[in-house]
Amino acid sequence: MDTVPFAKSVRKPRGQGASRRGEILDAAKRLFLTEGFERATIRKIAAAVGVSSAALYLYFPDKDAILRAIAESTFDALLDRLQEAERHSGTALERLRAGLHAYIAFGLAYPDEYRLTFLAKMMASSGPGRPAAVCELVPAADRSFDILAANIQGLMQEGLFVAADPILTAEAVWAGLHGTTALLLDQADHLGSDHDALIAKVIEILLRGLSV
Repeated sequence: MDTVPFAKSVRKPRGQGASRRGEILDAAKRLFLTEGFERATIRKIAAAVGVSSAALYLYFPDKDAILRAIAESTFDALLDRLQEAERHSGTALERLRAGLHAYIAFGLAYPDEYRLTFLAKMMASSGPGRPAAVCELVPAADRSFDILAANIQGLMQEGLFVAADPILTAEAVWAGLHGTTALLLDQADHLGSDHDALIAKVIEILLRGLSV
């Protein structure tokens, strides 16, 4: 993968903690995606921001912590979208449908964050350079999945969905959503159909497969 060259940055003054933290995360995103997790060193991230490596360590102890912060921010934003869909007026089935659409729309709106959070394998190498599982211990990740599982379980209890293991069913639905999102992000040129029509069809197939 071609790398994106970074001009030598001018050292920035101390302070501006929240702003500096955001600059570090933005620089890390670019380097993780263009160079890969292993080759995107702390030194390179610090240089892209315009601070010393020592100064960067004041914000993050290592690259895994940076990647986790990206994941936390991504899942917080995704959770907001899913909770907004939950407030959608209409039936429980309509709210679930809105949530499924919201998930894919979020991934397409924030492709870099989605790739780093859900497709981390693409930027990792085998061995000690491989990043930790970024979804572990991220509360918003669990809460996002819980919304999906709870909605599916509720529709099973109402008799609208076939009774089954709600966790297994939710994971199967997520697999369909994730696969569609990843396909649209990185293989869209191979698709001949309209993307919105494809999304609607996938969700229709998922919901019909669950229905009594």
